[in-house]
Amino acid sequence: MNSIWNQRENNFDFLRLALAVLVIYSHSFPLGLSSDAQEPIFRWTNGQMTGGSIAVDLFFIMSGFLITASAERSGSVFSFLKKRVLRIYPAFVVASLLSAVVVVPMAAAHFAYNSPIARVGDFLLQTLRLVEFHYNSAFLTNPYPGAINGSTWSVSFEFWCYIGVALLLVSTLLRRRILLLAAFLTSVLVSVLFQLKGWIFGGKLLGLILGSPQLWARLLPLYLAGVVFYLFRDRIRLSHTLAIVSGLALVAACWTPIGWTALFPFAGTYLVFYLAFTPWLRLHRFGRFGDFSYGTYLYAFPITQLLMKHFAHPIAPWLLFVCATPLTLIAAATSWYGVERHFLQPARRKETIAHAIDS
Repeated sequence: MNSIWNQRENNFDFLRLALAVLVIYSHSFPLGLSSDAQEPIFRWTNGQMTGGSIAVDLFFIMSGFLITASAERSGSVFSFLKKRVLRIYPAFVVASLLSAVVVVPMAAAHFAYNSPIARVGDFLLQTLRLVEFHYNSAFLTNPYPGAINGSTWSVSFEFWCYIGVALLLVSTLLRRRILLLAAFLTSVLVSVLFQLKGWIFGGKLLGLILGSPQLWARLLPLYLAGVVFYLFRDRIRLSHTLAIVSGLALVAACWTPIGWTALFPFAGTYLVFYLAFTPWLRLHRFGRFGDFSYGTYLYAFPITQLLMKHFAHPIAPWLLFVCATPLTLIAAATSWYGVERHFLQPARRKETIAHAIDS
């Protein structure tokens, strides 16, 4: 299929890293001031979203597109899942171990017998489930005590989405794009109803295995938006006018109750892929030295928490951001060169990351 959306010279690497850095900036407000109230995007959207929330949402949209492309090219479901496991788990395991053996001793008031290292069984189970661990004695003087890596909550949700794509692949439902379009539209409606009705439900066991239904109501429409965009890419054109209309729709959504929930899966999706594939940005070589976005996402929160432990409270968010970002990027580059790239397929290692769509 000859389409602008298929070109391998895209801007995904730049967008992913920019969004990961946006998470650092957004988290600098609650971590530095104990509240999102002064965060610019929180104020601009009248409390509907933060910069970090938008970044996570866009990660899920892009992932839906890229992972569906990867699934179509995979020789088998096993091959597809193997790539996904090797992309997610090694860096996550290393980051979790470093949090347990380095961050916790530096952050804890006392290193007790019930530390993450001592509770090996719980630690291994949480790591296997891609879930953040808490340590109550850590960061006691910080605005968010006990939180070691609050950003990683979304990783398990994304991995469940990978499993969902694998099920669509093995059942051949991935070829039935009208059915998936209907599923996407239904999920948006359910998400809006969750907001309107304030629904809260889900048993402890269900939440333990799959995660919060409330979070799924937010994230699933976004992931499906990326899936559907990929499947209908032959029917969607790259248009400056549509990009402007999408941007204006999101501006209007800021002053509309639940407007962001209703419009972002459509307007946000078009905008992010417009930016990813528009030729005027020409950032396709941005990732030639590596893909540092995942490492940035994994290490930003513990690094920011450690900085907060040594700063006087409260601290100006911009100062916290300026201090945390370079340290995080160094950790991310170390994660890429020391861990992540070694688990990619040999042929994939020889490509520049900017030319690869299934990282």
